[in-house]
Amino acid sequence: MKGDRLAEIRYFRGDTQATLAEKLHVTHYTVSSWEQGKSTPREETLVEICRLYGVSADFLLGLSDTDPDFDRQKRQESLTSDEQADIRDYAEYLIWKRSRRAKNTRTGTK
Repeated sequence: MKGDRLAEIRYFRGDTQATLAEKLHVTHYTVSSWEQGKSTPREETLVEICRLYGVSADFLLGLSDTDPDFDRQKRQESLTSDEQADIRDYAEYLIWKRSRRAKNTRTGTK
């Protein structure tokens, strides 16, 4: 496992080694050991970390250099709450626009 990636994700999500350890029912020394590359978590624990943080195992293991979900999370967190609301409003508008287009196609109107 790429320990620096675990540390980055953990930090981004606001967890300390101790809080992650508590969530996984391990010691903070164990988490520290993973992040330093001295040991690796069991397969079940790796899956639990992926689910907890919403990242892929490939990314944590270093098999992929990017994780689209984590990248999206980081981009979204960099936006203000007003900007996030604007994105939600725009998404709702696009869904409304698509439904209107589909309705007009069915009825033959423009």
